[in-house]
Formats: sequence, C-alpha cells, structure tokens
Amino acid sequence: MIKLHKFCALLLTLSLVACDKDTQKTTADVKPIANSNQAQTFNPIDLQTAKQFETPTDFAGLSTLADQYFEARQYLKAIQTYDQAIALNPMCADCYNDRGLSSFYLGNLGPALEALDKATTINPAYSHAWLSKGFVLMSAGRYTEAIAPLHKVKEIEATGTLVAEADKFLAMIAEKTAQQAN
Repeated sequence: MIKLHKFCALLLTLSLVACDKDTQKTTADVKPIANSNQAQTFNPIDLQTAKQFETPTDFAGLSTLADQYFEARQYLKAIQTYDQAIALNPMCADCYNDRGLSSFYLGNLGPALEALDKATTINPAYSHAWLSKGFVLMSAGRYTEAIAPLHKVKEIEATGTLVAEADKFLAMIAEKTAQQAN
C-alpha cells in the first residue's frame, strides 16, 4: 500500500505541475527540493509508526521505514534506510528505485541514475524503475535519453497507469523538444 501511495503522490505532483498553465510549467520543469525545508518535514505520527521498524536486521521493516521517510520527504533518512535494507537484500530492485528517486529529490542526479540503473539491471521487467528513470531524465532536461526508458515501460506493460504516465511524459518531451526547435 505504501508503494501505491508513493506512486500516487508522485503522479499528483506531476499532474499539478503539468497543469500549471499560467506559468507554462511542465513536469520537465520540476526541480529537486535540495536545501528546501520540505526535504526535512516529517509528520510526528509517521515517526512514531516508523520507530517500530528500526531493527537493522529486519529487511521488511527497514524497507517500510525507508518508504515512510520517503513519503514524509525525509529523503536523506530514506536513502540511509534504503541502504540498510539493500545491505540485507541486495537484489531489491524496488529499494534501488526508491533510493534513486530520493537521490533525485535531493538534487543528486548521478547517484539517482546509478540507483535506477541498478534497479533495471536487477529486474529488467520492473516497469516502475523504467518510468522513474524516464521521469528523472526528463526532469533533468535530458529528453532524448528519457525516451527509451519510457518506451520500455510500454513494452513491459500493455496497458495501465504506468503506460498512461509514460505516454504523458513522452507527450511532454515531444512538446518541449518542439518548443526548443522553434
């Protein structure tokens, strides 16, 4: 359930930015929130819930805790906790995907792409990681590079929410590149 909420929160953010017609922003204009107060906001109720999972040898608990830090926009704590989870289960593509997104939101593009590449290497059929990679590349203005991962989502998933998001991103890329050509 946490993964679905995280994905929905990402989609909501992207939708709000993509719909901001007054400033002509698109998802590609979304910038990481490095050095922002948002990066350190954490709901105390979530923190109390998270405390029960602070067992360094419990992969599921660490993964859940990292997800809670992510949802609370505590990206540095999320990365540290994903790293602990990955140490216990180095084949967790989802942890690498979420670590990559956390790195991106902290403004660390290189580590973000490294983690996303690791996720897609571990599980080439993990469409969430391909979508995340396309989103990160697009957001960084690397439109040409973003196209292949977004098409990979469409190869893996025939239909569904992830395909719809990949199509939206591809349309945004087409629009941005057309604007740049003019």
